[in-house]
Amino acid sequence: MASQPRIIAGGCAAAALATAARFIVSPAIATATSTVVGLKGNLLVITIMQAALPQAIVPFVFAREYNVHPGILSTAVSFGMLISLPITLGYYIVLGLIIK
Repeated sequence: MASQPRIIAGGCAAAALATAARFIVSPAIATATSTVVGLKGNLLVITIMQAALPQAIVPFVFAREYNVHPGILSTAVSFGMLISLPITLGYYIVLGLIIK
């Protein structure tokens, strides 16, 4: 990832879209599928929290290997790690208020 020529590869719009997809769409899909399966209470909260955690480096390795937008994924991984703490805390506080 350090070999990328720019910190925000692919532009700010692509970085914002990748970040939104990771931290908004992923927990929404986890919530929907967990509700269909029948998870409730703490198990539902744990599932949503895990979906809100940042992605690891492995997806970037695969993107680089197969040359499928490695720059955009590099940016998503880097910024995802930076903003994951406030977002995860926000999910934890909101879910603590909603689900008991």
